Amino acid sequence: MALPRGRRIRGLRPRLSSTSGWFLGALAIYVAIGAALVLVHDGVMEDALARVSAASSVWSSSDPKLAAIGYVWTPLPVLVMVPFTPLRAVWPELVSRGYLAALLSAVAMAAAVASTWGLLGDLRVRPLPRSVVTVLFALSPMVVFYASNGMTEALLVALLLAAARGLLDWVRSGNPIALVAAGLFLGLGYLARYEALVAAAALAVLVAVISAMRPGTLRGPARRRDAVVVDVLLAAGPTAVAFILWALISWLVVGSPFEQFTSAYGNAALLADAGTPSVSIATPARQLSWLAPVLAPLLVLAVVVALVRRDRWRSLALVAVPVTMFGSVLAFEWATYLTGNLFGFLRYQITAIPLVVVLLALVLARRDLKRGRSRRVADFPRAVGGGLLAVAVLGAGAVTSGSAMLDEPVDATQEYHRVAPLVASALGHPAPSPSALGMWASDRAVAARIDAMHLPRGSVLVDSGAGFAVVAASHHPDSFLITSDDGFDTALADPPAHGIRVVLRSESGGVDAVRTRWSSFGTPAGPGWAHPAGGVAPATPFSSAWSLWIVAATPSPR
Repeated sequence: MALPRGRRIRGLRPRLSSTSGWFLGALAIYVAIGAALVLVHDGVMEDALARVSAASSVWSSSDPKLAAIGYVWTPLPVLVMVPFTPLRAVWPELVSRGYLAALLSAVAMAAAVASTWGLLGDLRVRPLPRSVVTVLFALSPMVVFYASNGMTEALLVALLLAAARGLLDWVRSGNPIALVAAGLFLGLGYLARYEALVAAAALAVLVAVISAMRPGTLRGPARRRDAVVVDVLLAAGPTAVAFILWALISWLVVGSPFEQFTSAYGNAALLADAGTPSVSIATPARQLSWLAPVLAPLLVLAVVVALVRRDRWRSLALVAVPVTMFGSVLAFEWATYLTGNLFGFLRYQITAIPLVVVLLALVLARRDLKRGRSRRVADFPRAVGGGLLAVAVLGAGAVTSGSAMLDEPVDATQEYHRVAPLVASALGHPAPSPSALGMWASDRAVAARIDAMHLPRGSVLVDSGAGFAVVAASHHPDSFLITSDDGFDTALADPPAHGIRVVLRSESGGVDAVRTRWSSFGTPAGPGWAHPAGGVAPATPFSSAWSLWIVAATPSPR
């Protein structure tokens, strides 16, 4: 029976307002911290600034086109930023310092906080532990850092949490709309980060098992099989479609469906350029212990709690959802690292945090998980106990992960070289050396020199894979001829014949098509038309060094 109109509205308002409040509160914190990290201390991460530069190139390059987003990374983060990059005309730092990416990660992680609050409410966790869990998740050091630095881990966490919430709803209620929502979030997750494909594949298997064993599944083998197929398609279909479409578009535009593996700018090429790193299972094990020190006992507790409940089968299926969702991503990261196909960065373990949060939510869930009005019972001791358990579980992770970010320059290298100097600066202490803060100063110096030359459109040759920060910092980005522009390859082969006036060459290693083609600059074997115009030294040990070469109109005699 439908509720009376006024009553239904009153029932919805508190939930909507509380969820919005958590979202807006978390967003305000993340935006402010992002401003300090990115705008004040110049601490935006490399990949984040590269994505902002690619999004800006869609409008502002010498050959503007949507294909400038690139096909090595998944497209969603760049596409979301594309409509906002023209705002660089009134607020240059959105692009030049990469703050637009920090705003995107702040919105995504604030959505993850709102999803956490909603998920806890779905499971009818008592108000006190519900608030404690949400606060401790929102303020977890890794969550705060990746909410404010512009990286796509925030999108991955937000979309996986939203998908987990839908799947948990489906397991409890059998509502196909919840399964559709989960599938759509997973499809978007794949377009944000490739790891979501692993989660979708693992969950397709889980959905098939749950659907086949569900007591309410249609009788008869054929009808049961059809029901299982439909459920799997609802859960994994959007991700499959996203996978096929993105591969097809990449193949049609750049000639390769999987640029991450075949491109000179993909992960495989970056690993090869970095040399053969030492690989040890102890590295991800340590990292996981920092982010989720009580994961193993919490998982055991969640299983035990599920076993003692009356609806044992459904409770175990609920526990299987986060283990499969987030555990599959962790397993994939471990496998790719141990086979030498992934760098050993701490951020690749970040899905351990939402895994702990959802397992904790299942432990704290009240026994009656059915929807509808619940009796008001004075259960203050249980609420306090749940809050203390949340503090113990999530507080331990906050302490160990925060300590790693401040004290581990090797296994938490990306975090340490930004967070430790930032915290030291806030406390008035000497910053540890080396620091990655301020690493883009040299790229902005190069951009300033190029801008001062007032060069025509498409006359500065630069590999945007190495020089994305230079292009992003320039007030005249259309003066550059970058990798995605038509004519880049021909201009690279013969700069004087294609109107190139200046060639920028990175001198700091890594992939740079200009340096690969013109390594002979400045040597007796070099071309006579290239004249040195000085260079820019790296601002920090993490910065790039650059050399500038003026292209003569006619070759000078040797």
